[in-house]
Amino acid sequence: MISKKNRIVSAIVALAVLSMSSGLPQAVAAPKPTSISIIPTITSVALVNGVLTATGTATAVIHGRTTTVPFSAPIDVTASPNPDPTDPCAILDLRLGPIHLNLLGLDVQTSPICLVLTGFPNGGLLGQLLCGLANALNNGIPLVDFLGQLPPDQLNTLLVGITDILNGTLSNLYNATLISIQQVGIHHTCAILHLELGPLNLTLLGLNVVLDNCANGPVTVDITAITGRGNLLGNLLCELLGGNLINIGATLQGILNQIIGLLTQ
Repeated sequence: MISKKNRIVSAIVALAVLSMSSGLPQAVAAPKPTSISIIPTITSVALVNGVLTATGTATAVIHGRTTTVPFSAPIDVTASPNPDPTDPCAILDLRLGPIHLNLLGLDVQTSPICLVLTGFPNGGLLGQLLCGLANALNNGIPLVDFLGQLPPDQLNTLLVGITDILNGTLSNLYNATLISIQQVGIHHTCAILHLELGPLNLTLLGLNVVLDNCANGPVTVDITAITGRGNLLGNLLCELLGGNLINIGATLQGILNQIIGLLTQ
Protein backbone atom coordinates (compact mmCIF):
# COMPACT_ATOMS: atom_id res chain seq x y z
CA MET A 1 0.00 0.00 0.00
CA ILE A 2 1.40 3.40 -1.02
CA SER A 3 1.76 5.80 1.88
CA LYS A 4 0.45 9.34 1.81
CA LYS A 5 4.05 10.63 1.84
CA ASN A 6 4.99 8.54 -1.19
CA ARG A 7 1.91 9.74 -3.07
CA ILE A 8 2.92 13.36 -2.43
CA VAL A 9 6.48 12.70 -3.68
CA SER A 10 5.12 10.95 -6.77
CA ALA A 11 2.82 13.87 -7.49
CA ILE A 12 5.74 16.33 -7.24
CA VAL A 13 7.85 14.23 -9.61
CA ALA A 14 4.98 13.98 -12.09
CA LEU A 15 4.46 17.74 -11.97
CA ALA A 16 8.16 18.34 -12.60
CA VAL A 17 8.12 16.02 -15.63
CA LEU A 18 4.99 17.73 -16.92
CA SER A 19 6.65 21.14 -16.50
CA MET A 20 9.70 20.07 -18.50
CA SER A 21 7.55 18.76 -21.36
CA SER A 22 5.12 21.68 -21.41
CA GLY A 23 5.40 25.33 -22.27
CA LEU A 24 5.61 26.53 -18.67
CA PRO A 25 8.04 29.46 -18.20
CA GLN A 26 10.23 27.55 -15.79
CA ALA A 27 10.73 24.84 -18.41
CA VAL A 28 12.27 27.20 -21.01
CA ALA A 29 15.95 26.34 -21.51
CA ALA A 30 18.49 29.09 -20.96
CA PRO A 31 20.01 30.44 -24.20
CA LYS A 32 23.30 28.80 -25.09
CA PRO A 33 26.39 31.05 -25.04
CA THR A 34 27.65 32.83 -28.15
CA SER A 35 30.98 34.66 -28.34
CA ILE A 36 33.76 35.31 -30.84
CA SER A 37 37.45 35.69 -29.97
CA ILE A 38 38.97 36.25 -33.39
CA ILE A 39 42.20 37.72 -31.95
CA PRO A 40 44.03 34.65 -30.67
CA THR A 41 45.02 33.98 -27.11
CA ILE A 42 48.60 32.81 -26.74
CA THR A 43 48.64 29.67 -24.62
CA SER A 44 52.39 29.18 -24.45
CA VAL A 45 55.79 30.50 -25.46
CA ALA A 46 58.45 27.82 -25.80
CA LEU A 47 61.61 26.87 -27.64
CA VAL A 48 60.69 24.82 -30.72
CA ASN A 49 63.73 23.46 -32.58
CA GLY A 50 65.79 26.29 -31.17
CA VAL A 51 63.26 29.00 -32.14
CA LEU A 52 61.26 30.91 -29.54
CA THR A 53 57.68 30.28 -30.69
CA ALA A 54 54.28 31.50 -29.55
CA THR A 55 51.32 29.15 -29.94
CA GLY A 56 47.69 29.82 -29.23
CA THR A 57 44.10 29.58 -30.39
CA ALA A 58 41.21 31.68 -31.64
CA THR A 59 37.71 30.52 -30.77
CA ALA A 60 34.08 31.03 -31.65
CA VAL A 61 31.28 29.75 -29.42
CA ILE A 62 28.09 29.68 -31.49
CA HIS A 63 24.94 28.67 -29.57
CA GLY A 64 27.06 26.64 -27.17
CA ARG A 65 29.14 24.89 -29.84
CA THR A 66 32.85 25.77 -29.78
CA THR A 67 35.11 26.00 -32.83
CA THR A 68 38.83 26.38 -32.12
CA VAL A 69 41.55 27.33 -34.60
CA PRO A 70 45.24 26.98 -33.61
CA PHE A 71 48.10 29.22 -34.72
CA SER A 72 51.83 29.55 -34.15
CA ALA A 73 54.26 32.37 -34.86
CA PRO A 74 57.98 32.84 -34.27
CA ILE A 75 59.30 35.40 -31.80
CA ASP A 76 62.54 37.19 -32.62
CA VAL A 77 64.48 38.80 -29.77
CA THR A 78 67.14 41.45 -30.35
CA ALA A 79 69.04 43.74 -27.99
CA SER A 80 71.23 46.84 -27.99
CA PRO A 81 74.02 47.88 -25.60
CA ASN A 82 73.05 49.05 -22.12
CA PRO A 83 75.84 51.22 -20.66
CA ASP A 84 74.87 50.67 -17.02
CA PRO A 85 73.36 47.27 -16.09
CA THR A 86 71.71 48.86 -13.04
CA ASP A 87 69.74 51.35 -15.19
CA PRO A 88 66.37 50.53 -16.80
CA CYS A 89 67.17 48.53 -19.92
CA ALA A 90 65.08 49.97 -22.75
CA ILE A 91 66.89 47.75 -25.21
CA LEU A 92 64.91 44.54 -25.65
CA ASP A 93 62.83 44.12 -28.82
CA LEU A 94 60.29 41.33 -29.23
CA ARG A 95 58.98 40.73 -32.74
CA LEU A 96 55.95 38.48 -33.18
CA GLY A 97 55.64 37.23 -36.74
CA PRO A 98 52.43 37.86 -38.71
CA ILE A 99 49.41 35.88 -37.49
CA HIS A 100 47.23 34.19 -40.11
CA LEU A 101 44.14 32.11 -39.32
CA ASN A 102 40.69 31.24 -40.66
CA LEU A 103 37.78 31.01 -38.24
CA LEU A 104 34.47 29.89 -39.76
CA GLY A 105 34.99 31.95 -42.89
CA LEU A 106 36.74 34.95 -41.34
CA ASP A 107 40.27 34.97 -42.73
CA VAL A 108 42.45 37.11 -40.46
CA GLN A 109 45.94 38.39 -41.21
CA THR A 110 47.89 40.70 -38.90
CA SER A 111 51.02 42.67 -39.62
CA PRO A 112 54.19 41.84 -37.71
CA ILE A 113 53.93 43.05 -34.12
CA CYS A 114 56.96 44.63 -32.50
CA LEU A 115 57.33 45.40 -28.81
CA VAL A 116 60.15 47.51 -27.41
CA LEU A 117 60.40 46.67 -23.71
CA THR A 118 61.87 48.75 -20.94
CA GLY A 119 62.89 46.44 -18.13
CA PHE A 120 63.76 47.44 -14.58
CA PRO A 121 66.49 45.23 -13.07
CA ASN A 122 65.50 46.15 -9.52
CA GLY A 123 61.76 46.13 -10.18
CA GLY A 124 61.17 42.41 -9.83
CA LEU A 125 62.22 39.00 -11.14
CA LEU A 126 60.69 39.45 -14.60
CA GLY A 127 62.43 42.79 -15.13
CA GLN A 128 65.67 41.24 -13.88
CA LEU A 129 65.34 38.26 -16.24
CA LEU A 130 64.49 40.40 -19.27
CA CYS A 131 67.44 42.70 -18.63
CA GLY A 132 69.63 39.64 -18.14
CA LEU A 133 68.39 38.27 -21.46
CA ALA A 134 69.12 41.58 -23.19
CA ASN A 135 72.63 41.75 -21.76
CA ALA A 136 73.31 38.12 -22.70
CA LEU A 137 72.23 38.68 -26.30
CA ASN A 138 74.30 41.85 -26.46
CA ASN A 139 77.35 39.89 -25.27
CA GLY A 140 76.91 37.37 -28.08
CA ILE A 141 75.40 34.55 -26.00
CA PRO A 142 72.85 32.64 -28.15
CA LEU A 143 69.26 32.72 -26.96
CA VAL A 144 69.13 28.93 -26.62
CA ASP A 145 72.25 28.93 -24.41
CA PHE A 146 70.91 31.69 -22.14
CA LEU A 147 67.56 29.99 -21.66
CA GLY A 148 69.24 26.64 -21.12
CA GLN A 149 71.29 28.07 -18.24
CA LEU A 150 68.25 29.33 -16.32
CA PRO A 151 66.85 27.27 -13.43
CA PRO A 152 63.46 25.73 -14.37
CA ASP A 153 61.48 28.11 -12.13
CA GLN A 154 63.15 31.22 -13.60
CA LEU A 155 62.74 29.91 -17.16
CA ASN A 156 59.04 29.38 -16.48
CA THR A 157 58.74 32.89 -15.02
CA LEU A 158 60.38 34.38 -18.12
CA LEU A 159 58.29 32.43 -20.65
CA VAL A 160 55.03 33.04 -18.78
CA GLY A 161 55.93 36.74 -18.49
CA ILE A 162 56.50 37.01 -22.26
CA THR A 163 53.20 35.17 -22.83
CA ASP A 164 51.34 37.65 -20.61
CA ILE A 165 52.98 40.62 -22.33
CA LEU A 166 51.98 39.33 -25.77
CA ASN A 167 48.41 38.56 -24.67
CA GLY A 168 48.08 41.98 -23.06
CA THR A 169 49.23 43.52 -26.33
CA LEU A 170 47.02 41.39 -28.60
CA SER A 171 43.93 42.25 -26.54
CA ASN A 172 44.36 45.87 -27.66
CA LEU A 173 43.71 44.80 -31.26
CA TYR A 174 39.98 44.71 -30.45
CA ASN A 175 40.26 48.52 -30.39
CA ALA A 176 41.69 48.57 -33.92
CA THR A 177 39.67 51.02 -36.03
CA LEU A 178 38.23 50.24 -39.47
CA ILE A 179 40.13 52.33 -42.03
CA SER A 180 38.84 50.93 -45.32
CA ILE A 181 36.59 48.35 -46.97
CA GLN A 182 38.08 47.08 -50.21
CA GLN A 183 36.01 44.99 -52.60
CA VAL A 184 37.80 41.97 -54.05
CA GLY A 185 36.94 39.83 -57.06
CA ILE A 186 37.87 36.41 -55.69
CA HIS A 187 35.03 33.89 -55.97
CA HIS A 188 33.07 33.54 -52.68
CA THR A 189 35.07 36.41 -51.14
CA CYS A 190 33.05 39.55 -50.57
CA ALA A 191 35.36 42.17 -49.04
CA ILE A 192 38.42 42.97 -46.98
CA LEU A 193 38.27 44.96 -43.75
CA HIS A 194 41.49 46.86 -43.04
CA LEU A 195 41.87 47.91 -39.40
CA GLU A 196 44.72 49.81 -37.76
CA LEU A 197 45.89 50.26 -34.19
CA GLY A 198 48.57 52.50 -32.77
CA PRO A 199 51.46 52.82 -32.50
CA LEU A 200 50.86 52.53 -28.76
CA ASN A 201 52.81 53.14 -25.59
CA LEU A 202 51.66 50.70 -22.91
CA THR A 203 52.57 49.69 -19.37
CA LEU A 204 52.18 45.96 -18.75
CA LEU A 205 53.32 43.94 -15.74
CA GLY A 206 55.54 46.78 -14.54
CA LEU A 207 57.24 47.00 -17.93
CA ASN A 208 56.93 49.79 -20.47
CA VAL A 209 55.96 48.50 -23.91
CA VAL A 210 56.03 50.42 -27.20
CA LEU A 211 53.89 48.68 -29.82
CA ASP A 212 54.08 49.10 -33.62
CA ASN A 213 54.28 47.11 -36.86
CA CYS A 214 58.09 46.92 -36.76
CA ALA A 215 58.28 49.87 -39.18
CA ASN A 216 57.15 52.69 -36.84
CA GLY A 217 53.61 52.34 -38.16
CA PRO A 218 50.31 50.99 -36.81
CA VAL A 219 49.62 47.31 -36.24
CA THR A 220 47.13 46.22 -38.89
CA VAL A 221 44.41 43.56 -39.00
CA ASP A 222 43.04 42.53 -42.41
CA ILE A 223 39.89 40.40 -42.45
CA THR A 224 38.57 38.68 -45.55
CA ALA A 225 35.03 37.30 -45.38
CA ILE A 226 34.73 34.01 -47.24
CA THR A 227 31.22 32.79 -47.96
CA GLY A 228 30.07 29.22 -48.37
CA ARG A 229 28.75 26.21 -46.54
CA GLY A 230 30.09 26.00 -43.00
CA ASN A 231 31.51 29.56 -43.13
CA LEU A 232 28.98 30.97 -40.70
CA LEU A 233 30.98 34.04 -39.62
CA GLY A 234 32.08 34.82 -43.18
CA ASN A 235 28.47 34.68 -44.37
CA LEU A 236 27.32 36.98 -41.56
CA LEU A 237 30.08 39.54 -42.16
CA CYS A 238 29.18 39.63 -45.85
CA GLU A 239 25.56 40.21 -44.83
CA LEU A 240 26.62 43.19 -42.73
CA LEU A 241 28.78 44.57 -45.52
CA GLY A 242 26.08 44.02 -48.14
CA GLY A 243 23.59 45.92 -46.00
CA ASN A 244 26.05 48.80 -45.46
CA LEU A 245 25.78 48.19 -41.72
CA ILE A 246 29.52 48.62 -41.04
CA ASN A 247 30.92 52.13 -41.11
CA ILE A 248 34.43 53.50 -41.36
CA GLY A 249 35.66 54.17 -37.84
CA ALA A 250 34.04 51.08 -36.32
CA THR A 251 36.25 49.05 -34.01
CA LEU A 252 36.93 45.34 -34.42
CA GLN A 253 35.05 44.69 -31.16
CA GLY A 254 32.08 46.67 -32.48
CA ILE A 255 32.02 44.63 -35.69
CA LEU A 256 32.14 41.37 -33.73
CA ASN A 257 29.29 42.62 -31.53
CA GLN A 258 27.21 43.19 -34.67
CA ILE A 259 27.88 39.62 -35.82
CA ILE A 260 26.98 38.27 -32.38
CA GLY A 261 23.76 40.30 -32.55
CA LEU A 262 22.81 38.55 -35.80
CA LEU A 263 23.63 35.16 -34.28
CA THR A 264 21.45 35.74 -31.21
CA GLN A 265 18.40 37.20 -32.95
